Amino acid sequence: MAETIYDVAVIGAGPAGTQAAVSASHQMKHVLVLHSGKVSFSRGRAYWSKSVEIEDAPVFPGITGPNFAKELMKWMESRPVVDFMLGAEKRKTGIEMRDGLVTKLTRNGRLLELEASSKTLKRHAPLEMERFKSRTVVVASGFDDKWPDIEFQPGAERLYKQYATVFRYAGNRKGWHVCIRCDGHLHVNEHLAILGVGDYIYDAALGAQDFTDKITILTNGRPHRMSPAVLKQVAERNINIIETKIKRHIGEKTDLLGFEMADGTELYFHGFLVDEGLIPNTKFLEGWDYQKDEEGLIIANEDMQMLDRHGEPIPGLFAAGDIVSGERNLIATAFALGQEAGLSASDSLRKWQYPIDSS
Repeated sequence: MAETIYDVAVIGAGPAGTQAAVSASHQMKHVLVLHSGKVSFSRGRAYWSKSVEIEDAPVFPGITGPNFAKELMKWMESRPVVDFMLGAEKRKTGIEMRDGLVTKLTRNGRLLELEASSKTLKRHAPLEMERFKSRTVVVASGFDDKWPDIEFQPGAERLYKQYATVFRYAGNRKGWHVCIRCDGHLHVNEHLAILGVGDYIYDAALGAQDFTDKITILTNGRPHRMSPAVLKQVAERNINIIETKIKRHIGEKTDLLGFEMADGTELYFHGFLVDEGLIPNTKFLEGWDYQKDEEGLIIANEDMQMLDRHGEPIPGLFAAGDIVSGERNLIATAFALGQEAGLSASDSLRKWQYPIDSS
């Protein structure tokens, strides 16, 4: 059999990756989507809205995260791979989905080669690898939110179970939230606990003022590390800072009610937001010369093409969604960036490009 060479390979099956794949397939391209969910148990930010309906997804309003993920899959499945003729040339168009956690991306001439683990990740178990080739790649792998080390299980068999207790409470109305813009409206005039340290966490407190003036910042046993200017405004807003270590969650079924602290006290709140930073899912880009910001997010141009250290577009490499620097981490934004990346990747494969005037 002839080796399959895809037109567009998309790393990630969230809203950005799905939209990139659909848009590329609409341009009659043969698209591969590599989805790491079943392999790594990693889930995008949208997935963790488990009981709160997502209201800002323009094509899927009023849907919870797990159902949203299923609908994205159905959307891609509606574009199966088929053969078609363009003039005298036989081509393929449509979307092929594969389970795979990309571990390495390399260039081989004009092609990009992807190496991916295709089986469930387990500690001390060898990886089962597959390899794919594509003319272009859209990086839509997003990032993982860092979670607090409360009732942490470092010796768990599967990676996602490290935070099993936290995930029990994630994504419920009375549970952990990660986006004040998405979920702040659930806690109007309620007491909101925000977990994090430094001036970084104060961004969440600034967003929370649209919904409530009852805010407590928890550092989970660390110094607050806020600058004098920020600390002054925190005091002016009557925001309480508690630096005591959190011992355990206090909950009822999947509802998070409060915390037992290391000193034996118990604290109760109406809402909980965690903003401990993020982990970009870009290990497979190690060795590439590409621009990224201080958090490791990819810097792209207006066509969503990745840039090298000199600011020049990297041929064949595009990025979309939460992994892109300087963009709002919202579903509607991810769709828009995914469409731009999918269309730009497709356009780059055209035989005829706009002529350059050399006069």
